[in-house]
Amino acid sequence: MVAFSKPTLVEYTCYELGHCWTPSCRQASFDVFKDVFREALKIYGSLYFIAGLLRRRGKAYFRKKFWLELLQSTCFLTVNGTLFIACFCIWRKLVGSFKYVSTISFLPALTASFIAIIQERKSRRGLLAVYMANIATETVWRMLKERGMVRSIHNGEVLLFSVASAVYLYYFKKAALPDGTMSVFKKIFGSEECLSVKEANGNTSNDDRHLKSSSNSEASVITNQKKPYTPVIQWLTNEKQPFIPVIHLLKKFQLWLQNFPKHTLCCHNHSCISHTLQGSIRMFTIGYSIQAVIKLISSLTYIMKRPRTVINALTHKNNREFGAFLATLVGLFRGINCILRRIRNKDDAIHGAVAGFCAGWSMLFYKSQTIALYTASKLVEMIYFKGIEKGSLPYFRNADIILYSLSTAIVFHAAVLEPHSLRPAYWKFLLRVTGNKFANMNRRLLDPFVPNCSKLYPDYWPDYDMRYTNLVKPTS
Repeated sequence: MVAFSKPTLVEYTCYELGHCWTPSCRQASFDVFKDVFREALKIYGSLYFIAGLLRRRGKAYFRKKFWLELLQSTCFLTVNGTLFIACFCIWRKLVGSFKYVSTISFLPALTASFIAIIQERKSRRGLLAVYMANIATETVWRMLKERGMVRSIHNGEVLLFSVASAVYLYYFKKAALPDGTMSVFKKIFGSEECLSVKEANGNTSNDDRHLKSSSNSEASVITNQKKPYTPVIQWLTNEKQPFIPVIHLLKKFQLWLQNFPKHTLCCHNHSCISHTLQGSIRMFTIGYSIQAVIKLISSLTYIMKRPRTVINALTHKNNREFGAFLATLVGLFRGINCILRRIRNKDDAIHGAVAGFCAGWSMLFYKSQTIALYTASKLVEMIYFKGIEKGSLPYFRNADIILYSLSTAIVFHAAVLEPHSLRPAYWKFLLRVTGNKFANMNRRLLDPFVPNCSKLYPDYWPDYDMRYTNLVKPTS
């Protein structure tokens, strides 16, 4: 990577190198402010609105709290973007020139990020810190790979996700995850796969589990007998419907699967096969729907011009791949747990680790460095806090602020000096929120000091106002 303290003696003004669209430092900061503020309102407005709907927030939230959260997060992102270009100029004037590479990008980004993150709500600082730490980790890896210092491991992101899943699901079986994470895992993998506190301590016998399983099954049968048909089911089972034979066949097939045997230690209501398939089908539907909605939202501008884009968004292969990833993840976890209960004749937290590692390879359907890194980083965070609770690890005050500031500084340092090392999606995000101004920097001036700095834009040369510079575009 570029040495932060390496003397470079880059004798260019901030106009020639950074804000090449205007010679005024104040105007440059104001231009970035307008772009970032406008995009921040769009991003956080849609994010908080959708989150409020999904969480079923009442009218009181949208009348008052929604606007406060929106303005605070918008202020955070706007300050981060605006202060970066402002500190770019300030640090140059303080030092006298861009004598060190760090004064070009790292120190301005560190200063701006520190001031920005303290503007954000405390409840969001941790999430932002972990997210930027993921981006920074991937960026550093790409920078090292660019220099031939590391090599990519085949299916490395899948292996990382599998290891993280093994640890996560081990704690899930022991009911030792944080409350919020535990609630999400129960909805995904099924609460019946989680050991109770008594079972986690090894104090529950097979007979107790058998009685619990039997009582759950009997209660389920009674509930199903008393539960009335919903209007949708009544409409589907109406004899006048043309596809009623298909419905009957599906119901018979479902009953046939449910009648397969299950182990006495299994707490799910029906057979192991039915339990596994039910979870897989449910998660495929959820995964497909989530990815389809994301595709629709990202294609809104194209949909207005070409309505047929809706069909492409709904049938995109990423929808199927993400659905298959979640379906296989849950199906393998449930199925392997049932198999291990039969083989070992007991339920154990170690089953969660084995099943989690095997299930993690479902990422082969939908490879994602982002998901793998985020899962691993959240796992490290969870283990760290568990260490703090036990007194074996120290507690660092304001660690989220420090982590966010350092991570963002690394990412912005790369965005200025070698944007080709950034994750493409994040680079597009930076261009979007700054009105493409990140691309308008004259990186060709830095090529003698930072090799391949202008790799993404080798032919770009700003339209300078010659009253403020003597730079002329090179002929070659």
